[in-house]
Amino acid sequence: MNFHGGDIYRYNKNLIDFSSNINPLGVPESFKKALMENINDFTKYPDIEYKGLLHNLSEYLNVNQSYIVAGNGAVDIIYKVIEALKFEQVYSIVPTFSEYRRGAERIGINYSDLHCYDEEFQLKDVSTLIAGIKKNSILVLCNPNNPTGTLISKNQIRTLLDHMKESNSFLVMDEAFIEFTGDYKEHSCMDLIYEYDNLFIIRAATKFFGMPGLRLGYGISSNEEVLEKIKAFMEPWSINTAAVIASEVIFKDRDYIKSSIDWIKEEREAFKEKLGTIKGIKVYNSMANFFLIRSLNKSLDAFALKEKLIEKGFLIRVPKGFSNLTPYDFRIAIKDTESNRKLAEALRDIFYK
Repeated sequence: MNFHGGDIYRYNKNLIDFSSNINPLGVPESFKKALMENINDFTKYPDIEYKGLLHNLSEYLNVNQSYIVAGNGAVDIIYKVIEALKFEQVYSIVPTFSEYRRGAERIGINYSDLHCYDEEFQLKDVSTLIAGIKKNSILVLCNPNNPTGTLISKNQIRTLLDHMKESNSFLVMDEAFIEFTGDYKEHSCMDLIYEYDNLFIIRAATKFFGMPGLRLGYGISSNEEVLEKIKAFMEPWSINTAAVIASEVIFKDRDYIKSSIDWIKEEREAFKEKLGTIKGIKVYNSMANFFLIRSLNKSLDAFALKEKLIEKGFLIRVPKGFSNLTPYDFRIAIKDTESNRKLAEALRDIFYK
């Protein structure tokens, strides 16, 4: 079983969960209202073709509806696109989300880690990445990356796509956290799908709209052949009625979207400033709704720190499940101001003892 954040169920105490990167504004009020108003929709099957849901996504993304495929969460889409492409090799830059490896290995495709980040977890030279990719391969990138929160520039991605097109390779871009980056439409590769048919973008309602239990993921590509293969792998009624109802309102909820973007931008800066005053830790720069942090205390690794913080009422994400992190690295989400303040105080108390 793979290791992820958000596993609060094993602990017999109330914890503030900093291990799961979910929008601190929570479930949109527009969805709560729509859910109650449409509760009787649960007495019937959803439209097996999900025409309404796809239309809502096309309006939100400003992309042709025929370019979109929806599924039961982003992981479902990750698995399906790797299976549909059936290339000889899958790569990712580490550290990153563990399900890319699992998506390849579950169907017997070779997976390899690429070590292309510098000491600050930034991709400085795209040529190093290009040199590591063989022909007939899939490269899966998370942008901004989980757990580092770093972004690869669109110019670097364009260079990468040009090379991969020549080598008959495919780029799968996981943009699950892209809305948290502020000017996300500038950072997203959505506009590149019209230029490159070897690009597949993955998004989800999970993180930004604060509803991991909803399980709504979607993929976007101009490659009709790949989209049709993915659709052929989809189970009937793979998306539940709650997700269909949500699609009617959350993507149009401009107040929630703007408030979330503004909140994360402001709180990310304020929280980093608080964390930066704590001696004994290094906080890496992030464009997402979380921070990767390293303990500089060699007698206190992330696993020991986790236990100390559990006693204080907090849960953090340890490096288990991520390749190429040290035992001293841990990840924390950006939550509401008061919770962030309390965690910073708890870390200060631990590291100053």
